[in-house]
Amino acid sequence: MSGILKWFGIAILALIVIALLVPKPDNQGTATTTPTPTPGASVAPGETANPTANPTAVTTSERTPGLAFEPITLSATGDSVPRFDIPSDAAAIAVITYTGSSNFAVFSLANDGSNNDLLVNTIGNYSGTVLFDTNSGQHSVAFQVTADGPWTIVIKPLSKARSWDSSTPLTGVGDDVVRVAGALDGLTTVRITHDGESNFAVFGYSGSGTDILVNEIGAYDGEVLLADDTLLLEVTADGNWSVTKQ
Repeated sequence: MSGILKWFGIAILALIVIALLVPKPDNQGTATTTPTPTPGASVAPGETANPTANPTAVTTSERTPGLAFEPITLSATGDSVPRFDIPSDAAAIAVITYTGSSNFAVFSLANDGSNNDLLVNTIGNYSGTVLFDTNSGQHSVAFQVTADGPWTIVIKPLSKARSWDSSTPLTGVGDDVVRVAGALDGLTTVRITHDGESNFAVFGYSGSGTDILVNEIGAYDGEVLLADDTLLLEVTADGNWSVTKQ
């Protein structure tokens, strides 16, 4: 997973959680060719990977993310460039599944056809949730999909990401985006584990910025500090992982 990450404020996330869904049109198109992506965001188990690059902190004062919209489902088999329409000021999540044996890559595209983010880049089957349009001024209108099998992408507002109240361990498999429900108080640490073989990265978004909690290759087990106003966790993984408040 890649992309430039932005800061999320408490007031903004509150708008995300309570916003009413506003239906948006779902348009889809297909391109005749798609270039082979450069490996980066995630790789298949057993391959060599580089730790995720440090995110560039971006303030949210120039845009008002959190606008709600109705989930959009895109699906096809093989290479495609499906179009979609979401609010221009909305960061979003994409729930992606793919069945195949070859390279599977998903780029988000700007209105001029340029790449915004490399969301997925792996070999073989994939299932995960990724974050996109997080940079101030960034707006995607299509995905560029490279695949040799069937795939489905469901685009949802951030308010539809699963939530965690820190009272019980948070667990998952592969890439995910999780809202942190309720305020954390004072000095808070979490134990994070991962049993995969490839890049494992965890980012925490808070009112004060973006924190790289973990950025390692392979298995991981450690305790890290979590900002007391953390609103969102973004996980890049190829195995089972857990986050447990200490």
